[in-house]
Amino acid sequence: MQEMEPLALCIVTQQMFDRSFRTGFCDNTLLRDRDPKMEPAIMRMKREMCSGMTERKFLDGHKAAIVNNLDRITALVARYARADVHAAEAVARNGRDIMRNVLAAESFEEISGMEAEFKSKITLAVYELFVRHSKMTQR
Repeated sequence: MQEMEPLALCIVTQQMFDRSFRTGFCDNTLLRDRDPKMEPAIMRMKREMCSGMTERKFLDGHKAAIVNNLDRITALVARYARADVHAAEAVARNGRDIMRNVLAAESFEEISGMEAEFKSKITLAVYELFVRHSKMTQR
């Protein structure tokens, strides 16, 4: 399980780049579960997240979560270096580049514009490294 952590972090982080993050925030709880105890708090948070007045605090928190996940991915991908040291180094380098871009982003839209780059340079690369590493360790 521990060997899958970098890949799992990629999948979770990739969802944070999705354009529908704010609009679909907690829709399962709001639309299906209809939890009366949580619904007011979630709706308040969702409104604030989409409001021009308070969007900045949510943007900063969102950026912090993405940057922290990228930091962890770049640290953990070293586990796969035996499979391909150059690919692992490229993931770390690309991760730092995306971290800089996320930190400089001024809106959720700018962050969502980075989704394709994250998918190709991080998620796909980590997945390929994971597969190669798994094959090596099974021998």
